[in-house]
Amino acid sequence: MEHLATLGVLWRDQKRVWILLFLGIWGSLCPLLVHAVEPLSRAPFMACVGTEVIKRTTWEHTQILVDKWPDIDLPHSRVIRKVLWAITHNDMLEEHAEDCGFALATVLLVALRAIDYDDGRQEAQKMFHYLTTSLIPKLEPYFPTAAKDDWAPDLNDLRIYPFLLGLEPQHDCYGTRLRLFVYKLPELTKGVLHCHHGQWGLEALIPHWLRQGTCLTEDPDQADFFLVPWHTWCDRMIYKMNQTRREVSAVYIDMIKRKDDMLPHWSKNDGYDHVFVFSDQGMNFFPEWRDYIPHSMFIVTEALTPRCGPSCFNAWKDFVVPGHTDYFRYRRMAQFNLPSEQRTLLFNFHGRHPGLNDLYKKNFVRGNIIKVFDGLEGVSVGGFTDDYFERMGASHFCLVPMGTSSWTNHLYEAFFAGCIPVILSDGFKVPFESFLDWPSFSVKWPMEDVSMDLYNFLLNTPVWMLRRMKASVDAHACWFDWHRTYEADGTQCSPYLGILRELERKKPVLPRKSGPFWRQGSAQRPAV
Repeated sequence: MEHLATLGVLWRDQKRVWILLFLGIWGSLCPLLVHAVEPLSRAPFMACVGTEVIKRTTWEHTQILVDKWPDIDLPHSRVIRKVLWAITHNDMLEEHAEDCGFALATVLLVALRAIDYDDGRQEAQKMFHYLTTSLIPKLEPYFPTAAKDDWAPDLNDLRIYPFLLGLEPQHDCYGTRLRLFVYKLPELTKGVLHCHHGQWGLEALIPHWLRQGTCLTEDPDQADFFLVPWHTWCDRMIYKMNQTRREVSAVYIDMIKRKDDMLPHWSKNDGYDHVFVFSDQGMNFFPEWRDYIPHSMFIVTEALTPRCGPSCFNAWKDFVVPGHTDYFRYRRMAQFNLPSEQRTLLFNFHGRHPGLNDLYKKNFVRGNIIKVFDGLEGVSVGGFTDDYFERMGASHFCLVPMGTSSWTNHLYEAFFAGCIPVILSDGFKVPFESFLDWPSFSVKWPMEDVSMDLYNFLLNTPVWMLRRMKASVDAHACWFDWHRTYEADGTQCSPYLGILRELERKKPVLPRKSGPFWRQGSAQRPAV
């Protein structure tokens, strides 16, 4: 049998040291941490005495991951994947389930992200199937006992995994007549389970959703649009690839230079019908777009950026979509969404500002929020706070100031907390403006006028209007929920539907060409 200790790797990154402690690799160096762990229950699936492969201390240190599994990053997921590999390599899943089933469930939950990214979707589906159809049903009767010992993971976040792993039934794309071709670029689109996280997750979710629908076509002659997928910001921000503007541009430029191989249907219409997704910073990281993809359609989260103004967004072909909010974060915010009559705060803002972060030193909007409103009755403003979700859910209004650029995910978080957004970013172009009545559920206020005028305006909002706008916020939140992927009840509301509506609007004005070459053909001469 191969022992887990043979798999240890000493990470130099100090941020990863804690995860090695859980594996018992450094247990001898940290006796205080080992002794601080409470003895486990002797209930079924909770003996955790250890095996020849997994030591008891490894099980014990796994406990700290029980509540953290939905938000574990890829490097840490890979470390926990080694624990699972030691078990599966020795064909001992059932033995370890009997010994310490709740710890094994936690290991599986954490490792799935790395399995999907590194080993592929099929292997991730296999492990997910074992977890949900074999292990969890065995553990279910003992969840109350496990919860008392802090061993019961919250499984609500698993709800989105069947979709992310391609296990849900095919959807009908809301009945659209559009047909979309999604290029297969496996090296640029690894690990949807991992890359859907963060505000950039829509890069992975949009092509993944289309692949699960009836509007997907493999026939380029039937396609109205061609989507070019790349998990750009997942690679850059989460996996630490393509860090510089030059590196990001190089990928796009290489793609276009090799378009005959990578994008074989480009030349037919000079790229007019090709769609690119830019989940952050607009064209800032690809300023050469004017030379390589000037006519293509851009799906963006921000129309205007500090280094790329109006010329980088063309409303005739481009459109804005909401940023992505992680499901576990959205679900927790929704839990604090109070009715209007129970809200005790007029408004709130908590986040980065000039007093906390050097990147925001010139952000006068956020600075003025703190300067003008701090200490006022019924107002909560400042830096990060542990009860941020509670304060949002208790506020009638949520201030949404510009961040390092015109857009910020604070806007979409406000909807999930049932909080009327007050947009303080003049250049913020909101998503789906062509069919959503934004004035009915939000306020857009000049960012130069962060003053008591704003405070008094909000304070004097009639109660009936507060309630009506709050109800409208709740009714429209579904347009910003990227995990609203399939509505069995026929509800017509999601960012995916918003994208289809925008594409339907663009299609009639899309230039169509006959390709780079043409000729009359070989029709017979008509009879005289």
